[in-house]
Amino acid sequence: MDTGVRIETAASKQLVRMRRFYLAAGAYAACLPVLIAAHYVGLVPLAPMLRLAILMVGANLAFFAIFRSGVNQRAPDPSLTWPQVLVAIAILMYGVYYFDRERGLALMLCLVVLSFGAFRFSTREFFTAAGVVLAGYLVVINVLMWARPTTVNVPIEAYRWLTLALVLPCFAMVGGRISELRRRLRRSNEELNSALRMIQKMATHDALTGLPNRALFNEALVHAIGQAQRHRRSLALFFLDIDRFKNINDTLGHPVGDRVLQEVGQRITVAVRASDMVARLGGDEFVLLVEDFAETPDLGDIAAKILGAFGPSFHVDGQELALSASIGICTFPDDGSDAQTLLSNADIAMYRAKEQGRNRHCFYAAELNKLSQERLALEAALKHALQRDEIEIHYQPKIEFGGGRVTGVEALIRWRHPHLGLLLPDRFVPLAEETGLIVPIGYWTLRRVCERVCKWKEQGISLSVAVNLSASQFHQPELVKELAAILWSTGAPAQALELEITETMVMKDPDRAVAVMEQLRAMGVRLSIDDFGTGHSSLGYLKRFPIDRLKVDRSFVRELPHNGDDAAITGAVIALAHSLKMTVVAEGVEDQQQFDLLRDQGCDEFQGYYCRPPLPEAELMRFLNEERGLFARGARKAERACG
Repeated sequence: MDTGVRIETAASKQLVRMRRFYLAAGAYAACLPVLIAAHYVGLVPLAPMLRLAILMVGANLAFFAIFRSGVNQRAPDPSLTWPQVLVAIAILMYGVYYFDRERGLALMLCLVVLSFGAFRFSTREFFTAAGVVLAGYLVVINVLMWARPTTVNVPIEAYRWLTLALVLPCFAMVGGRISELRRRLRRSNEELNSALRMIQKMATHDALTGLPNRALFNEALVHAIGQAQRHRRSLALFFLDIDRFKNINDTLGHPVGDRVLQEVGQRITVAVRASDMVARLGGDEFVLLVEDFAETPDLGDIAAKILGAFGPSFHVDGQELALSASIGICTFPDDGSDAQTLLSNADIAMYRAKEQGRNRHCFYAAELNKLSQERLALEAALKHALQRDEIEIHYQPKIEFGGGRVTGVEALIRWRHPHLGLLLPDRFVPLAEETGLIVPIGYWTLRRVCERVCKWKEQGISLSVAVNLSASQFHQPELVKELAAILWSTGAPAQALELEITETMVMKDPDRAVAVMEQLRAMGVRLSIDDFGTGHSSLGYLKRFPIDRLKVDRSFVRELPHNGDDAAITGAVIALAHSLKMTVVAEGVEDQQQFDLLRDQGCDEFQGYYCRPPLPEAELMRFLNEERGLFARGARKAERACG
């Protein structure tokens, strides 16, 4: 509970105490006319009556001053119930002492005095207060017998005292039960209020991060839009998504992912102003509402500050995680006039930021709507692509530099979209990874490749096939088991299958990656590192990886031989791989100069348009049957056949 809440609670309690004091003061005020009437009927002399009135007024003024100054809050019981009861009993006994006749009428006010403790005293405290009244009256009787014996009728006074001794305990018992019932009711109310507060918080706040949830944010956004319309102000909406967060859940588990989300929520909150509202919509999606900004460039500064908050590494369970985020920004009223439109457009801008390379922000523009609609349509169609037999596999030959022999092929998926035609992987694979569809597509590809290998073997063609594994599939716990089942059911030889994995995939958790790769190698499957040089492999780990091949990424081949740095890198990679007893494959070889340089550097195999692009199965078969001997006479003849 923060300081402001504590102050508010203390003030409300003090207000309740003041109300109780006013009730007691009201009881005193009601007694004053009774006291005056007692004087006029001859029950009490004038001077004692005036002194009693002064005592009552003085006592109430004193307690009022104590409550108003707050001094009472230093007492063990800030309500000062016992002091008020004892003072009232003392004043009552003073009045009883001066009642010359009908002291029983004055003693009736004992019940009023004891009621001061209603809802506050326990049964035991009520009995104690009753005992104080009886003791006080006994003292009054003895003092009267000594100082004013003519006014005392001992048998009558004894009768009155005994009557009080019988009545007050009964009153104390009833008062105690009422207090106990009141305490139970108060506890029930507190528990009910606590439960209601908890339910309200659960309904309006995210249980994991403690931030406002979608429902509360939508309500706040609608209210903010109404205020902005009324006062003709602008507001901005930020839509934030953590880049590649799914990989954390898949590789490290959801508990680690949950702690990352908590840390992200804290970092975003610290990075923005206290007046800005940060909420979690669900998953790894966060939103920020900025109601007061001067100019649009200020929004870019806010986005940069949020992205900067992701700069320091995240440390969770001994894991050091480097995370980034993509942010979409839209403004009211330029980009939308209602909450739903603003959220949708900020979401569209966020996806545009991801497409532009992630770890950046993007402002919404109207033309992004078309791109978003296309993306949604692609996502919906991709869910049914396997069922509709729209996914195809093309095969790109891998050629040996030395003798021109076809050493194998790489399987590359294509999507035969019913309206858009043949789509290349860069158009739909990222979408499949984000939606999780890449895993079933990956297993389908492995099964289809194994089936083709068996069919080709029956036709007398022995050919190994390389298949790219996605990060999600590689980190699937059942990968080895599923692959073994595919090999067993299709009858394909494991040696004919080569799995290509990237540096980034294995370096997320190198020890686990080594264990998985060793299990795959034990099955007879060959392994290669794809796009080598673009990741961050440690040479120490590279020695441990049971790898058969390294594939030099096309980004290093593209500018050969004109780029000296790229030439040096390819030469170093080839030398490194050979020292580790690995075969080297160069990707993206497209012309004679690239071919000559890589051959001279000792590269073992190549693939690229210099020989053939990825081919449908039928064209691959024709290439193997018709062009099988084209490279037998060496690389120069290969140029004439394939160039």
